Formats: sequence, C-alpha cells, structure tokens
Amino acid sequence: MICNIDFGTSKITTTLASSDTSDLEIHDFSSVSTSGLKKGSIINISDTAKAVEKSINNLQTNTNFKIKNVFVSFSGESISSTNSMGVAEIKDKQVSYKDMESAWKTSISMSVPKDKELIDVITSQFIIDGQSGIKDPRGMYGGRLEVSTHLVYCSKNAVNNLKKCVEKINGLKIKRFFYNQLGTAESVLSNDQKELGVCLIDIGAGTTDITVYKKGAILFSKVLPYAGDLITESIAMSLKIPSFQAEQIKVKYGSAISDDISDEILKIRGLENNKELEISKKALCEIIEQNLSTILRNCVSTIEQNGLQDSIGTGLVLTGGTANLENITKLGKIITQKDCLIGSPENLNLKNFEKLNKPQFGASLGMMKYCAEVDNKEFTFNRSKGIIGRMLEWLRSEM
Repeated sequence: MICNIDFGTSKITTTLASSDTSDLEIHDFSSVSTSGLKKGSIINISDTAKAVEKSINNLQTNTNFKIKNVFVSFSGESISSTNSMGVAEIKDKQVSYKDMESAWKTSISMSVPKDKELIDVITSQFIIDGQSGIKDPRGMYGGRLEVSTHLVYCSKNAVNNLKKCVEKINGLKIKRFFYNQLGTAESVLSNDQKELGVCLIDIGAGTTDITVYKKGAILFSKVLPYAGDLITESIAMSLKIPSFQAEQIKVKYGSAISDDISDEILKIRGLENNKELEISKKALCEIIEQNLSTILRNCVSTIEQNGLQDSIGTGLVLTGGTANLENITKLGKIITQKDCLIGSPENLNLKNFEKLNKPQFGASLGMMKYCAEVDNKEFTFNRSKGIIGRMLEWLRSEM
C-alpha cells in the first residue's frame, strides 16, 4: 500500500492505493479544505497540520489501515526548475553506473542554489560521443558521456514547513517529496502528446503550473503565483460579495466566454443585513473572461520567452479545478492560437472511483501512479543516499 499527501492551495488531498499490480487500485481518497496555504505555500502550520490529520484519519477509518509512511507532493511559489548538462569520462570504454553517477553529479553541482533543496532529477537523454537521444547508456561503448537533466528544487524553508506538518505534528514518515505536476502529466497526457510536444497548464486555486514535454521528456516547468483565486477575488471585489460566495457563483454560473451569455439577473444574498442582491450573469462572465485571459496570456508569454512555441505541436492541455469553467477551451484557442483540450485523469484505472475523473483530481491521482512506479523500483528510501544514489538503485533493480 502506498499513500500520497498532495498539498494544494485550497485543499489537502490524501490517497491510498495498491502498488503491487500493473493496474493502480485506489482504495480510498480524502480531500479536506484548508486555509493554511496561500499560492501553494504554507502560511499557517497549525491549520495545515489539522487538515493533514483529518485527511489521514478519514482514510484510516474508512480502510482500517494504519498509515505510517507517505509520499508528499506539492507546488507553489517556492518551486523552481532548470535544465542542466552533466559530463563524465567513460572510464573503461563501456558506460558503467559510476560513469552515470559522475555525469548526474556534474549536472547537479553547478545548477542548484545553496538556499534551495533538490526535489527531483529528471533525465531527458544521454549523449555518447555526440550521439544524442540515448535513453539507457548502460554497456554502450564510448569515451565521453553527457546527460541532459531537468532539475526541480524549492526553498529549504518550504520543505521544513511541510516536514513539520507531516512528521513532527502528525508522526508520519515522509518517504520522498515530489513536484505534483509530474503526477498530473502521468494522469492526463498521452505518450503521443509527450513525444510530439505538448504544454500542460494546470490552473488550480493559487498557482498555475506550466510544463512542456517533447520527445517523451520534460523540457520546461514553471509555477505562476496566481490562478482560480485571482478570478474569485476579482468577482468578490467587483460585486461586493464575500469570497466564498464569489467562488460559488463562479462555479455555478461562470463561463470563460461572455459574448454569448444572456443578460440574466442572478439573485444572491449579500453582506449588508443579508440583503438580496441582483447581479448580471453577463457581467459576472465578463469578469471571469478578463481575468482568465490574463492568466492564459501570461502562460503564452512564458512559453514564448523560453523559445518553446514551436515545441508544442499537439497544442495545450488545460487541467486543474479552473479547467471546469464552461468554454475555457474556446477562450484558450482564441488566446493561444493553439489547439486546447481539457485534461482529466483518464490514463488511470480508477475502478470504483470513476467520479474522480475530473481535472481537479489530475495531480493527486496522477501522483499515485508516479509514486507506485517509484515504490516498485526503489528498495530503500534512506535519505542519506541522496537522489543520485536512489536513481542508481532504480537502474540496478531493472537489471
């Protein structure tokens, strides 16, 4: 059994699954709202820890299974990433584990700031004597080994805050941290999309995560510190209603395109003496369209600034809770001039949990598939080995 705790801005989601079969079997799923995070980062340890405790207790009560060890996935402003290259001399003419370790270490040593903690090293390809596109160089002949990696890291303070909420307060042991977009990609993207080139845009509550894949490997990732909450707060300020009420009418009546919306009048309860307010549905959708357009344009700018506009041949996949907005793909095509699809966790066999096949569950459910692959390959989670040591163990386990 494996358990993952996914830290989102608006909720803590905990999932329990079996990892000993080829088909991932979800045993239970708990999502608990929290006000302890903002833009993906913890701002109140007590509130966040209570949400973790409640979510874990829900699973233990429902499954009668004692959870001791967990994976932790998260996003947020503290997440950063970069592409790096490592080089090593092939000592005995054939590539060995030590050669690969040396190349990986070189790729890490020059690229991770001292105030950051490395979360993951994702290998894009190996190159031997100028021959690129090699996925597994073991045993191959050559003189010079290069490795292309994508490094994901975050502030050490963010990691310590997560550890406190999970380990020090709730007594659980963290096996490993992950950037949750890796899980989202597992659940919503096809192998063909990753091979031909695709941009995954996960618009959650507090952050918008952009990830680009090409030739089956991750090329780029970035976290933007705004998302669905930006839309909600704009509605609340414009219509002078509480944020929770703005969220409710956004979800119930909202559309990403305002042109075709009738000027229907919505009646809701306001703040002053619980007085009934009349709000134009068209005005509501104009606010949504304006703010969502800003988010999507910033995504396009990020892609263009990094020279990736020609790398996403299959277009964009929109996921996360905000992707449920009506007409979001229509607006996406207008803004990006690319094909836009909605991404749901359709790549997973959810069995009795078909109701979770929605964009907002892509990250938490996808992480279970990602964690299951790690759990099946990795014999130990001794942190003293570091990421490179664990990567070598994965390779040995496949021999």
